[in-house]
Amino acid sequence: MMKLISSLLFSLILLNTNFANAAVFSIEDAHVRATPPHSQNSAAFMKIHNSSDISRKLITVSSDIAERVELHSHIMSDGMMKMRQVEAIEVDANGTAILRPGSFHVMFLGLKSPLVEGENVRLRLYFDNGDEITIDAPIKKITTKKKMKHNQ
Repeated sequence: MMKLISSLLFSLILLNTNFANAAVFSIEDAHVRATPPHSQNSAAFMKIHNSSDISRKLITVSSDIAERVELHSHIMSDGMMKMRQVEAIEVDANGTAILRPGSFHVMFLGLKSPLVEGENVRLRLYFDNGDEITIDAPIKKITTKKKMKHNQ
């Protein structure tokens, strides 16, 4: 009987810990870039809020839409912007990490099929404190805005 009570108590503590950790992070504006047919790569963007008093790191993301999922950023090298894989993305204490084009983002390499606007992609985010968050991010068509010259 004592083993059963101890086991139940331990389970309740673990359950309570998981709920407490789940509240540390929240995700906003998550979306994945739609692709034209035969495109091999895409990216995901989002805002990650950390409500704890300790800086944390997003250490990896998984999804079944691609052969590889990596964390990336852009760096200036030899006068050119280049995309590079990073080991983690820092999320400051009581702060927000913004993943956006031209900065930090989640990169999908070797897509298994085209990503169609209006569908969703399931992503699992893993953090250095052991937290895992699963989200369904909508696929959106993202276009680059070009400035046009107007003759006046």
